[in-house]
Amino acid sequence: MLHSISPSQPAGLSRALDNFLTRHRIGVWRVVVTFVLASLVFGHSRWDGTWVSPLLLTLGMLGVSLATVGRLWCALYISGRKNNTLVTSGPYSLCRHPLYVCNLLGIIGLGAMTESLAVTAVLALAFALMYPAVIRTEDRFLASAFPEFAEYARRTPAFFPRLSLYRGESTWTVHVSSFQRNIADSVWFLGLSVVVESFDLFHDAGVLRAVVTLA
Repeated sequence: MLHSISPSQPAGLSRALDNFLTRHRIGVWRVVVTFVLASLVFGHSRWDGTWVSPLLLTLGMLGVSLATVGRLWCALYISGRKNNTLVTSGPYSLCRHPLYVCNLLGIIGLGAMTESLAVTAVLALAFALMYPAVIRTEDRFLASAFPEFAEYARRTPAFFPRLSLYRGESTWTVHVSSFQRNIADSVWFLGLSVVVESFDLFHDAGVLRAVVTLA
């Protein structure tokens, strides 16, 4: 499980696999995105006209919104400090990789907005395949770069947030230029949600014709 990840694990072949998945995760995501785009162009949700459709859309919008706010929160703390300071407060007091928690919320949210449980499952499985390796690789880097990381890792879960650990700051110096650059990275889920909904409008207008039904 993600919360049991240790900087010292795995070793040997498993570490090589982690490095491989980390290096090639963009390529894997390109394949997944191609599948999703094909589903949006040629697919039609079997849930249209049922109560499931608005439920999935609402949950999807909630996931995307939480992901966007969460990524902005993380950017506020980490901008200008990544790889040179071990940030352990704010969202990073809840878990070691809150940005990836937000990514999962956004990915599942986008999947739900397609109104297809199958597309949502594919996106979630791709995340589950790739991100544990990324987290382990980053933990190993942090452990080698910051002596205090071992204590931080001991008390803070890797992925699943623990609200009781929250620790904020009364004041916080923000690297404005870095934060401004990170804003675009933080809100791209919102842009993708517009793209997803645009395909639905194209189908309704008859511009696109579905040839498969998506579960």
